[in-house]
Amino acid sequence: MLGDNLDMRIKQRVGHSLIKALRRVPAFSTLVDHDLLLIVGASVNLYWNSGSIVFERGDSAEALYIVLSGKVRIYFDNGENETDVATVGPGEFFGELSLLRDEVHSKSAQASEDCELMIIPRESFRSLISSDSTLAEHISEKMEERLKADDALQRLT
Repeated sequence: MLGDNLDMRIKQRVGHSLIKALRRVPAFSTLVDHDLLLIVGASVNLYWNSGSIVFERGDSAEALYIVLSGKVRIYFDNGENETDVATVGPGEFFGELSLLRDEVHSKSAQASEDCELMIIPRESFRSLISSDSTLAEHISEKMEERLKADDALQRLT
């Protein structure tokens, strides 16, 4: 009986602030509340002060990062100078290229203003995209965009 009651509550629209935040992320907007709850349960939210490094080029890719508030600067650092690649704001994500390719990060990420990030661990993210073709397609499209941008950047450097 308790399980039935829980199932009924999950079938109703969930009003949790993190669920609402995930619904604003285009890649996650098609997921049902149950899947969004699984993401929230598997994730951790952390706060970075402006100027703090989220990860550096060469760090192992261990998670997908979703910006809940603030902005994150993505940049390429070749040791001599830095080249800005993108600024990621609320409702956007980053870190998926290295994560899905099983590579270390090819760029660095730094909080360009105070920010809160939802961090989805590698295995939870992989499980999620393997079970939802729409999400996998959206992530794939975003990866293609970013790979094209990477190619353009490499031609410039």
